[in-house]
Amino acid sequence: MLGKIFESSVAEFRWSYYYNHPFLKRFLGVLSVDILVKGLAFLLIPVYLRLMTQEEYGLYNYLFSIIQTFSLVLNLGLYIPQSKLYHTVGNSQQKGELLFTIITTLMVFLSVLAVPVFFFNWDFWVIDILFRNSFSYRNFRVIVLFSLLITILSFMLTNFFYTSEKIKQVKAYNVCRIIFLNLLTVLALYFLNENSVKVRLGVANGIEALLLLFFGYYFLKDLTFHFNWKLMWLSLKIGLPIMLSASFGLVINFSDKFFLEKYGTLSNLSSYYLSFSFASIVTLLFSSFQNVWLPIFMKERNAAENFRKSKKIIFKLLIFFIIISISIWSLFFILNKVAIIPEKYNSALWILPILLATQIVIALTSIFSNYLVYFEKTNIVSIVGLLVCFISIGFSLCLVPKWGAVGAAVASFAVNTVYLIIYYYLIIYLKRKYIEHSVIKIDK
Repeated sequence: MLGKIFESSVAEFRWSYYYNHPFLKRFLGVLSVDILVKGLAFLLIPVYLRLMTQEEYGLYNYLFSIIQTFSLVLNLGLYIPQSKLYHTVGNSQQKGELLFTIITTLMVFLSVLAVPVFFFNWDFWVIDILFRNSFSYRNFRVIVLFSLLITILSFMLTNFFYTSEKIKQVKAYNVCRIIFLNLLTVLALYFLNENSVKVRLGVANGIEALLLLFFGYYFLKDLTFHFNWKLMWLSLKIGLPIMLSASFGLVINFSDKFFLEKYGTLSNLSSYYLSFSFASIVTLLFSSFQNVWLPIFMKERNAAENFRKSKKIIFKLLIFFIIISISIWSLFFILNKVAIIPEKYNSALWILPILLATQIVIALTSIFSNYLVYFEKTNIVSIVGLLVCFISIGFSLCLVPKWGAVGAAVASFAVNTVYLIIYYYLIIYLKRKYIEHSVIKIDK
């Protein structure tokens, strides 16, 4: 009898501990909204597969990948100093000064960049490199460039919400995306008898722009309208190596799609991107975790404690993502067999497991990469990125022409595994160096 009472008390205690744990409550709060946002988009995939031809679906996702990838380069990596310095600069006025300095620096850079892009047609040169298949970029130019700007600013706003721990605002922001972005895009595709790629990009980013204007109020409210040159140089010192790394990442994470477009067809791309959409569920779960974890990680001054926490989290994440990945593949298999996913996308069934494994590896790599920001060693990210960049091109050139979409998936998995291994041993080295440095300081 006493044993049962004791077991019941322990169970209640554990439930109470996890239920009231601030990190878990915040993570589940963010995750629940992220799941609603991305989950609705995920549920609408069969709708998009029917409202768009297979070639249009492949073209849209390829363009979307280009916009997302270039946005990570063109934000100058300034989201990293926004996350790191926000909790170290001091009072609210100094935080507002930091935000104003970062956003002003970014907007000046984008404005200066816009001049040669428009007058010297730099974007046409980039498109000629990225596309082998026939594509009338001139008809898409305004929408693509507008989408790129909106993506950059939306990313910075979302990063600000998570950094400043404005969880209610980020929930509201994402709920509005649920209501307006996905549903209005589907309605536009259904009723407008125009190019579905242009309609989907235009409507989605038009709505994003309106939401950005509305929720940007919370960002503007926290600004201190004073430009700080010292903070600018410090932010660029932290951010530019991240931008350089993102440039290498553009090659590393885009080479599979780039070479598949070169050596395959838009139909091959559509199957690859369909698999990628399902695999991105892992990315969604991890990004929700990372958005909550990163501010907490950066605020922790005790590096040894950060190492201890990260070690526990990595193991739990690995087990969790393996279970999730098995469930995702099973769901795809069922949807394919009952024809909710059309038969012409059957090849995606065998690409998906490889991409799921790749997303798990990327998530674990991101956990380790946090330490390079934590120790302000972001220059190392660029060096590693350059090395892996060449490895990525090599894998893609060897595998994609022979094996098509499966080769692209294997190349992506292989290069990201190399990335993980390098980061793992790099962080072990930095950890040992930190401990030795701490011991020397204590002895002195």
